[in-house]
Amino acid sequence: MVALFYSSRASVVALVLHSIAILCTIFRLAYRGWMYHLWWEDAWAAFSLIGDVVCLACIWLDSIRITSWIFTVAFTSVPWAARMSIIFSIIRITNHPSLEIHRQIAYLIAVSFACMWVALLAHRITMCALHSCNMGKSLALSLLITDVTSDISLVAAPLYLWRNVGLSRNTKKLVLSAFGASLLNTALTIPHCIIILNVHKIDATIVVVAHIKSALSLIICDLLVIVTFVYRVYWKETFDLDQSCEVFTSVVLIQTTCATNTGTLLMSTEGAMETEAMKANVEDTRAVTVC
Repeated sequence: MVALFYSSRASVVALVLHSIAILCTIFRLAYRGWMYHLWWEDAWAAFSLIGDVVCLACIWLDSIRITSWIFTVAFTSVPWAARMSIIFSIIRITNHPSLEIHRQIAYLIAVSFACMWVALLAHRITMCALHSCNMGKSLALSLLITDVTSDISLVAAPLYLWRNVGLSRNTKKLVLSAFGASLLNTALTIPHCIIILNVHKIDATIVVVAHIKSALSLIICDLLVIVTFVYRVYWKETFDLDQSCEVFTSVVLIQTTCATNTGTLLMSTEGAMETEAMKANVEDTRAVTVC
């Protein structure tokens, strides 16, 4: 039986999107495990996956009260856990001494994400506890501000990181496109907030948009891994962002060392030439004196 919030068409849309998101995440975790690259970003993706499964289960729940609380907690947590997965992938990539500043910036963004997540969750729980989950202007504005700020951060951070990294042009486009997909969430957040402002309570339209948003967030956080896999299969080349950054920083260090050595060699050569010239001048002076 379909819950009160859902029509048959809405249930199909939610089922399809969540199924795609769940399959993408399972593939992502299996692939990362096969490559022995599992890290905290994958743990956040797994947490988001669990929340998405809970969101999918809402389709078959008939209790309005239970569905409202799941809507409050799960639908809020899935996008933020997905964002944490993306920012932790940037932290992993910047795990190199020469990228210390980038890593500190990524950690600051992660902390800000955690603060916005907790604040937004507390706000929505308070609304459900005191106002029967009725939504108002304050919730719509907080959603808009936090979502836009976080999604722009997830696009700006990779742009700053890879502006001088030695990746090929096509590879850089693939990577930045995967991170830039976060703006799709912003494009969905704007009409979502407009609907909340007009409706002021949970209805079928808000729930369907929330399903789309949570599933899309989970798919976006898997894009970077899927792009890496497609690159390996289609171009028959090994591509790892960790290795790419290490190669880039190694090249910089080698070039700096070579330049230093070259400068030292030139200085030594010039010093030897000056010494020889001084010896020649002394010998000429002695010859003139003898004469």
